[in-house]
Amino acid sequence: MTAPQDATPAHVRPGATGGRSPLISVIVPAYNAAAYLPDALRSVLRQTHQDVEVIVVNDGSTDDTAELLGAWQRRDMRVRAVHQPNRGLPAARNAGLNVARGEYVAFLDADDVIHPEKLERQLAYLTAHPAADLVYSDYVTADADLHLLTEEVIGVKRLPLREAYAFTNVFPVMSPLLRRTLVERVGGFDESLRACEDWDYWVRCERAGTFGYLPGHYSTYRMHGTQMHRDLNFMLKYARLAARKNYPTEPGKVRTMVGSVLWWQFGLQMQTHDVSKMQVLLRPRILVTALRMVWEVRSLRVAWKVRRLFRRGV
Repeated sequence: MTAPQDATPAHVRPGATGGRSPLISVIVPAYNAAAYLPDALRSVLRQTHQDVEVIVVNDGSTDDTAELLGAWQRRDMRVRAVHQPNRGLPAARNAGLNVARGEYVAFLDADDVIHPEKLERQLAYLTAHPAADLVYSDYVTADADLHLLTEEVIGVKRLPLREAYAFTNVFPVMSPLLRRTLVERVGGFDESLRACEDWDYWVRCERAGTFGYLPGHYSTYRMHGTQMHRDLNFMLKYARLAARKNYPTEPGKVRTMVGSVLWWQFGLQMQTHDVSKMQVLLRPRILVTALRMVWEVRSLRVAWKVRRLFRRGV
């Protein structure tokens, strides 16, 4: 277990008007997360906006997560813990939402981190843009040791977000900051979706509110071998359920949403095997993934659009 030797002591920073700065609740679901959770906690407690609570939901872990969390709570009063039997990622996030006290809400998976100025910069954006209910920013990907892999620029989408979400999950779960009022309108995560639950949630948020974009890489998505997105059939099952839920009368969008998961998986397989385009034919599993995407969308034109939008942004 890693002891929190350098956790930041809790204090409240005055706001711009001299009053109390807004409390931000950061919700961290954790299942057997002892290897990565200290990095996530440090990244929240070291924020330049100090008025935060970090709510860690221990979702039935069987490793040292509970003991590690207790040590961090003793060190910093901003760390709060919820312990429950294993119920899955969306249920863990909902458990955090049920006890969150902040005017603003952010989500962070236990294996990812946010950069020191993320909450302050995004809070300033929402303060300056009162019509926006949510602001998202760019992110980077890193390996298991947090060594930089890629810099991902989300940007302002060329398609309307309502259409863009049929082609891709526009931003990862740790990217945005939300007003609590939006969370109250939308409700919690769909606990029947064991994957793609964040995709479903952002679709619902977009339909209920207004999104803003703040340029800058303010979070890190860690890539490692135990992530559930590496199980293609598992992801496809829940992508299909989420798509049918959100586009019940639009079968084309259902096929496109599922096809985009296949194309994303194709890209992961290409990266994992470090192969050229010509070598794809020598790797049947990779080729099959690409062909499944074409079959799923039932249209070469749409398949090409999915590919193009993934490469250049929606």
